[in-house]
Parts: sequence; C-alpha cells; structure tokens
Amino acid sequence: MIATPEYNWSIPSVLKNALDWSSRVEKVMIGKPTMVIGATQGMLGTIRAQLHLREILASSGVGARLMPTGASEFLINNVQQKFDESGRFTDEPTLALLDKIVHQFVDFSQAK
Repeated sequence: MIATPEYNWSIPSVLKNALDWSSRVEKVMIGKPTMVIGATQGMLGTIRAQLHLREILASSGVGARLMPTGASEFLINNVQQKFDESGRFTDEPTLALLDKIVHQFVDFSQAK
C-alpha cells in the first residue's frame, strides 16, 4: 500500500526517486500487489497524483501488480476537516470505506 499526498498534480519527488531506485537491478516491485491511497486538503483527494503514481507503478521497470481502479480507489479530500483537536481521524464514513478497501486489498494480494 502506497499513500501519497499531491504536489502540483503529481507525487512528491522523494517518492518518485524511491520508485526509480526500486526499478534498478533487482526490480523489487515487479509482481508485488500494490494499492494506492492518498489524502489532501483539496477537493479532488489526490486523484491526479494517484493517476500519475499508477502510471509509474505500471511501467515496465517497476511492474507492480496494481489493485484495479474503481471501487478500490481511496481518496480523502478535505482531510483537515476529518480530524479532531487531538489528531484522531474521526470521519466514520471514510473509516468504514477504508476498512472495506483494505479487506479487498488483502483478498487481491492473496489471489494469484
């Protein structure tokens, strides 16, 4: 599972660099079950960053086995409104959706 914020409609450069390094020599991501999630203060919930990240993960050098898009996409928008004063995530519908999607990811990762 890779969580990413969104910077200028893409992923952070440090994440891109880590994926580039992982695509060299041993290519540790090839065939590895992967799910993408993200959170942002904006309205679109990292959709652009996730699309870009999925393209990178699907490239021949990285070759991750991506959980299909659709019901599996997890984007948290307006994240600043979903925490209480102590920093606890309190948005119950979002928590329920995350729980559902994580279970789907477990099933996906165990499937051959």
